[in-house]
Amino acid sequence: MSVVVYHRGQMAADTRAYSGNSHPAGNKMKIHRLNDGSLVGIVSNQIGTPEAFVEWLNSGASRDDLMPSDPSFSAIQVKADGSVYLYDDGYTPAGPLVGETFTIGSGRKYALGAIKMGATIIQAVEVAIELDVWCGGPVAALALHEQAVADGDAMDGEHASPAFDPSGFSTSAVMTNEPAPNEPRAPETV
Repeated sequence: MSVVVYHRGQMAADTRAYSGNSHPAGNKMKIHRLNDGSLVGIVSNQIGTPEAFVEWLNSGASRDDLMPSDPSFSAIQVKADGSVYLYDDGYTPAGPLVGETFTIGSGRKYALGAIKMGATIIQAVEVAIELDVWCGGPVAALALHEQAVADGDAMDGEHASPAFDPSGFSTSAVMTNEPAPNEPRAPETV
């Protein structure tokens, strides 16, 4: 139920919300920027689990915190340094993992196939929305590192002075059906 894709510094997801595993219940964010600058994308058929998991990560991910004992979720966490961790029905992640593309959710195979055929990350989520009945809504996207601007020049975190601190930037995501900035569009087919 859902699709989350991380590819080369970008994370995107569908936004369709479900009431358990039955009917659509509007839209919601499935990708989030944590307080430490990490990105996390999470899918679950348990109502409230994604929000509780994000809150748990933001509060330090302590094993002493009360969390559901039988969780049902999958999550991708990309730390500010770019290291990738996967969670699957538990609170202990696998990782750091090596790779440039990671997908979770019922639409993951469609999205991965689209990426492998040259689609942008937004287009990959759109393919999953088109082909997987459990995916839908507008596409949400976040970049791992937002650009800092100093003296009118765009700067990345490695070259910013003082050192780039992602925690000082917006944690909001923008929902869009457009490709991420500087991401080429895949050729259209007829």
